[in-house]
Amino acid sequence: MKSEIVYVENKTEANHNGKAWIGKCFFSKTKQTIYFNGNIYKKGKGISSNYFDLETGINYWISGVKKNGDDRHKSGKGVIEIDTSIIEEYLNIIGEKELQKNKFKIAELNNVPAKEKATEILNEKYEGTFDDSIKFKEINDLTDNELTDLIEYYTEMDFTEMYKKNRKSYIEHFEELKSEQEKRELI
Repeated sequence: MKSEIVYVENKTEANHNGKAWIGKCFFSKTKQTIYFNGNIYKKGKGISSNYFDLETGINYWISGVKKNGDDRHKSGKGVIEIDTSIIEEYLNIIGEKELQKNKFKIAELNNVPAKEKATEILNEKYEGTFDDSIKFKEINDLTDNELTDLIEYYTEMDFTEMYKKNRKSYIEHFEELKSEQEKRELI
């Protein structure tokens, strides 16, 4: 499993001031999953973030460390926690002899990849109450509740992840469902 020293910043905070760390991460083979400090991050498609925590859904910015040491966004503030086990290697990367005391806080991060935890989370059974059989009913045969459930189901789908041909048919069906709901509300 490939490892690298990375900068990780919580992006739920405003103005680039989220909690931040520098430490060692481990990548999956595809680099779509990162294991860092006991957590699992999956590649995302956000604007201000590029990964999200698999358990909490919180967005994070994860990148390699910068050679000039300016890892935080230029308008961001706050102390960066740095793992004790990588300080020497980090100082070599940025070409410094010691850490700036006002910029870093030394911490002990969990450097063990949480692969078992990731497998457990990814293999959890979906316990939802959605009835898949309603997807195959004719629109006119759907009850009002089933119609609402199906629209909610389609609303939560990420159409951009689908092949173009499938995406088009799903979107068309979704539009038909919404149109039917509007008709029923007028009656």
